Amino acid sequence: MANPADAPAPPPPPPAAEPMLFCPNCSRRLQERGCKLRCPGCGYYLSCSDYV
Repeated sequence: MANPADAPAPPPPPPAAEPMLFCPNCSRRLQERGCKLRCPGCGYYLSCSDYV
């Protein structure tokens, strides 16, 4: 009979995404363009000075 302590550990959960990488207007993932983050869906953007 197998010992439960010998069972392989489950894989760790995937890392949580940074909330700032998602558009606050439409929730799509922002795309990096240089030091700006821009939403391909609605056009929302953060400039370098907004998040640094």
